[in-house]
Amino acid sequence: DEELDEPTRREFVSTMREQVERLTKLATDLLDLTRLDAGRIRVESEPVDLAAIAQTLEAEFRPLAERRAHRLEVRIDDEAVAIGDELRILQVGRALVDNALVHTPQGSSVAIRVWREGQTARLSVSDDGPGIPAAHVDHVFERFYRADAELASGSGLGLAIARELAVVMDGSVTLASRPGSTVATISLPAAPVAAPTPVFT
Repeated sequence: DEELDEPTRREFVSTMREQVERLTKLATDLLDLTRLDAGRIRVESEPVDLAAIAQTLEAEFRPLAERRAHRLEVRIDDEAVAIGDELRILQVGRALVDNALVHTPQGSSVAIRVWREGQTARLSVSDDGPGIPAAHVDHVFERFYRADAELASGSGLGLAIARELAVVMDGSVTLASRPGSTVATISLPAAPVAAPTPVFT
């Protein structure tokens, strides 16, 4: 419509871009599900620095956090090197951070934490939002599940794919939630710690 003013035109273009991105993500998710079901997801098995993953996630989601007035921070408690596929670990991390930012009120805090626990490397995403009702906690990783279909956005596939990808990498994704605290954690096998080089005197 040639009669549209420029602000309205920009708004329409922005809305179209968001819808294209949403459809692209949906298509990618469905393709991943098909590959997972067919056992055709190929994952690498190599050392991955979870601190670097956390910092990448923080940089990627900083603009969204600022738009939604969220506080987003990274906490590196220990050096944590996992054995897995870097791109797939990032994909899992994106699902967890996106979920925390989108489903908490403006002004909430979201923290990405990395640590090592014995032979396990962990990355968690926590928020201080209202929490997930107990009746929904056991279902959030089910395909197409949305706790509130009227209010929820997205396809309900992100967390399901995240958990299945973690399992393919010999890991897991878990969720703990109560009012004021929700923590989603990906746990993966930790890379062996290199033995110290002997010093001869």
